[in-house]
Amino acid sequence: MTKVKFCGLRRMCDISAANALRPDYIGFVFAPKSRRYVSVQQAQRLRAQLRREICAVGVFVNEAPKTVAQLLNSGVIDMAQLHGAEDAAYLCTLR
Repeated sequence: MTKVKFCGLRRMCDISAANALRPDYIGFVFAPKSRRYVSVQQAQRLRAQLRREICAVGVFVNEAPKTVAQLLNSGVIDMAQLHGAEDAAYLCTLR
């Protein structure tokens, strides 16, 4: 079965559209160089309005494992998508 993810959500209207269309996943980009970057506070506000059955994914590029873990453990995101030079040692630390 095909899964759908809308990525780069930054505005409340993006969340409203996702809630109406109900993708499997949405993505918050935490890479500061991206034009779709969101701060932790912005992601928290957006996540609070997201339907609970939609999985929130944090997109990271070479972020400190502690930062990723904090977002996962606090419930701001449900999953992490890594797009940097993360290696096996990084994954062990993150886990």
